[in-house]
Amino acid sequence: MQLFFRKITSRSNGKEYTYLKLIENYREGDKVKQRVVANLGSIDKLTPEKIRGLIAGLSKICGSTGHPENIKIKKILRYGEVLALHKIWELFGMDKLLANVAGSNQDEKLKNIPLLVELMVINQLVKPQYRQAISDWYKCLYMPSILEKKLTMQNFSSALDVITVAKEELEKSLFEKLSSLMFINTDTDLAFCLLDAGMIEPALSDRINPSFNGEVIPGVSERYQRVNFGLLVSRGGMPIGYHIWGETSEEQKFQSIMDYLKRNFDMDKCIFVGERSRINNHKRGVLAASKYDYIMGSNCLTQRDRELFIREWHTNKHGFQQTSEDIWLKEIRDGNTRYLIYGNPIAAKRTKAILGERLSDIENELKSVQRAVDEGRSHNVKSVFNQELPVFKDSYCRKYFEWHYDDTALEFRFRRRDELLRQDTDLAGAFLIETNNNFLRGQEILKAYTSLAILGDSFNNVNNFALWPSTAHVQDKASAHILICMLAAMMEKTLERLIRQAGLFLDVHQALLLLEEIKVVIYEINGQEFKALTGISNSQDDVLNALGLFKEQRIIT
Repeated sequence: MQLFFRKITSRSNGKEYTYLKLIENYREGDKVKQRVVANLGSIDKLTPEKIRGLIAGLSKICGSTGHPENIKIKKILRYGEVLALHKIWELFGMDKLLANVAGSNQDEKLKNIPLLVELMVINQLVKPQYRQAISDWYKCLYMPSILEKKLTMQNFSSALDVITVAKEELEKSLFEKLSSLMFINTDTDLAFCLLDAGMIEPALSDRINPSFNGEVIPGVSERYQRVNFGLLVSRGGMPIGYHIWGETSEEQKFQSIMDYLKRNFDMDKCIFVGERSRINNHKRGVLAASKYDYIMGSNCLTQRDRELFIREWHTNKHGFQQTSEDIWLKEIRDGNTRYLIYGNPIAAKRTKAILGERLSDIENELKSVQRAVDEGRSHNVKSVFNQELPVFKDSYCRKYFEWHYDDTALEFRFRRRDELLRQDTDLAGAFLIETNNNFLRGQEILKAYTSLAILGDSFNNVNNFALWPSTAHVQDKASAHILICMLAAMMEKTLERLIRQAGLFLDVHQALLLLEEIKVVIYEINGQEFKALTGISNSQDDVLNALGLFKEQRIIT
């Protein structure tokens, strides 16, 4: 039996009321159920004095001589987002998949592989504010499966070794599982390949210093590790696999992706997607010569792209079609190449307003500097000008203003680069896509490109869970770190889909932040330990229900 307090919110006549109730968990057969033991009334009327009196009264009835001061909060553990992510983990059947990959459970080192991988995926998803060894960080979570377990960095390192070896087998199994859940449409043999680069964060070293009785002394390497790879994504936007490239020719790289796609997922068609910086002229030529489709995006950074957008958007705007509330599209063909020009008037207006406000503030700061220099000159003071002021380091100031200080004449002058500003405001909200694909509609091309670009952002900061005895050891783990990040992206996409299906207007980041507020409190009264779940708001309840986590599935034991 377990007792805990819960906030219950209800509505009546347009008003919201919150009550505090004492709930009891009890077991009936093999099921855990709940019942209300006591209703403690409106939470608004529970003053600190009343709470202390209630605790004192309970202590007296129970024969305890303790006082409210004897309540000790021992731990506050993360629970809400952990519960949600574990639900997705269960939906994927990851424990079984990883257990099959790990092999015999007779080996003690392999027994915890599913748990170790899950903890690394959760860590990648929740993005802790402060860096900490995973072997320490997991202790801040409330998960029944980690109770009484002592997991070391060596355990996590072993798990990375296992999934590195079993990468392709795991990808195939996940593809079959996601297909059975209807998260991947197997009626199409088309996939996208995002040409990306993962940035693996510096590793925390796990050096053991014998003079400190085995205490771990963490250290940090300074360099990120860049890993070039192709991320394979289903037509519906679900990551399904990745392929890291070695030092081979461009022709071999693209062919290896096609072979990998056919071998593991039985798909024949692939569209290669990337920014202009990823698909340079040489790569584009290789793709076209090999008869592979590509989609290349650009924020109109080249002079050619700028001129094309400005000419079409500002001169031939009648040819644009509105594809959504804020996106206008025009397509231009040049032989086998399609140029899709996108304009976003709402984003352009917002960008211009923000830019105008920011530049006005900078101009006022520069005028203040100018006045100070002029006043100093009138008093023959040379040390008034300070080049280290924050305004001179501001990126907007460096880009849109020119300034000069004459140390001899004691003069400060500046001017705004209006021509550059006019050019940038003309291009606000502009985006250009070049493709040789002939069967996707313009809207689907934009959707595919933007969703893959967002997905690629997930790999800009890949968590490093490995030990760090040498650079070579970290290199060996690169594939495993990318795999953990891909599993996290799969779970994020699934979470996004379930939230959308429930009709909730939240993105994944907002949902996880909302659930992060739900904690498990471990406290002690007169030497006896208790657990309590913090209150769950209506919006948090909506997210949990969307994931199939109804009240009876949130019980802490």
